[in-house]
Amino acid sequence: MRPVQSCFALAIFAMIVGVPIWYDGQHRKHFRNFRTVRPGVLYRSGQLSRDGLKRAIHEYGIRTVITLRAADEPDALPPDWEEEQFCRKEELYHYRLRPQCWWSPEGPVPASANVKKFLEVLDDPKHHPVLVHCFAGAHRTGAYCAIFRMEYDRWDNEEALQEVFTAGYDHLYQEEDVLGYLQTYRPRWRSQARSTAKALTR
Repeated sequence: MRPVQSCFALAIFAMIVGVPIWYDGQHRKHFRNFRTVRPGVLYRSGQLSRDGLKRAIHEYGIRTVITLRAADEPDALPPDWEEEQFCRKEELYHYRLRPQCWWSPEGPVPASANVKKFLEVLDDPKHHPVLVHCFAGAHRTGAYCAIFRMEYDRWDNEEALQEVFTAGYDHLYQEEDVLGYLQTYRPRWRSQARSTAKALTR
């Protein structure tokens, strides 16, 4: 009986250890770095598998996908082209914000055009809930989620930066372009409040 009992014990042990590892692997594969920013409004992730995207649509009611990915070569299809086609087939809104520089020695910062479009999408409730993603779901995605926090949740810059860092952007404080943009970012409500205050003092 002892060999049978030993085999049974080993099988139980393998299940206890193996099932969570298997589940974690499946979750990472299909639901990569998926997080809630604000329930019913904004979710973030890395590149999801087709099954992962279907699950997000089903469980969270995703109506809009904003991708921050683009092809390395100008004439090549983006790496998530199949996702874009799937979204259009399912009649989801789909927007592609191609990576742009977060710094400029003079004139407008190229990434500001993307930020403007991002805010236009989030401003319109017809797009909610929105899923924004890049490849890993930590760097580009983190930057846009920081802007969301400052614009819609009225977080201060440092609080938004801290969330970006703890959510996986480990080298944020070494990347002066993104860091500088977010540190000096001025949300629209601050500008509006200042204009209102000026008007009241006239």
